[in-house]
Amino acid sequence: MNDRLSCLVGRIFVLGTLALVTGALHIKAQTMIVSVAALHLQKNERITGFEMRVRSGRIAQLPNVPIGWSISVDNDPSWNTSVGGSIAVGAAALNPDFLRRFIVVEKEKNAPSDMPFALEGEIFVTSDFSAERTIRLSSKDFQTEVRNRSEATKPHVPSV
Repeated sequence: MNDRLSCLVGRIFVLGTLALVTGALHIKAQTMIVSVAALHLQKNERITGFEMRVRSGRIAQLPNVPIGWSISVDNDPSWNTSVGGSIAVGAAALNPDFLRRFIVVEKEKNAPSDMPFALEGEIFVTSDFSAERTIRLSSKDFQTEVRNRSEATKPHVPSV
């Protein structure tokens, strides 16, 4: 009976230690809320799709997935990840407000110096649904704000 009790106490200690270590590692990870700083659309253009690539980071959360959109996330274990989305119907096309606080990413804390954290992508827009225009984005086009661990991401509901 005494051996069983000490074995149980040992297991509880190991599980508790693992939980603390895992929690400590997660706290050190830097998560950021991402927005597109300024998207220059022409008259009547609306967003019909996007592709975003994250180097040395992962897609942590999508606070708002609009109705009528198909979203795909590839969180590759290499920490080079991507997310993309497109509309299923024209009525689902969105205004640029959609790109405000639209995704949460986590930076890889041990990224090699030759692979620094970076964001890039494309936004697809149209005004008439017969022709589409691609807007290319580099890291300078994105605005990030560090997300406090206790902060719940406030979903931004874009206007249609």
